[in-house]
Amino acid sequence: MAATDVFKVSILGKDSIHCGFHLIPYIAKTVLTTLASSTYVLITDTNVANFHLKSFEQEFDAALQKVSGAKPRFLSYVIPPGETSKSREGKADVEDFLLLNRCTRDTVILALGGGVIGDLVGFVAAT
Repeated sequence: MAATDVFKVSILGKDSIHCGFHLIPYIAKTVLTTLASSTYVLITDTNVANFHLKSFEQEFDAALQKVSGAKPRFLSYVIPPGETSKSREGKADVEDFLLLNRCTRDTVILALGGGVIGDLVGFVAAT
């Protein structure tokens, strides 16, 4: 595996944007160490999932093995790509998945993708 070289962009005095290559291990470690939760849910679309979901699942599973105490869960949910997923029905589908998997207020939801994923997941997380 290649080394991770992270470039952090500061916004209002806080390192808000992390850029670089080979970031999946870095993301898993950073999320698990800075955002304590009982459940982590990664939401993406089929286009992105085909390229990156397996790597995210493997890295989160490996990182979760190192967590002491109660082991959090890592779940993933894949939606169809495109603007049509950004709808009331699409929002309800994500919410149904979260409810069926007994996600709680402390659940961390990760959006992996572009605008549609970011918009939909942000709206679900905010409501």
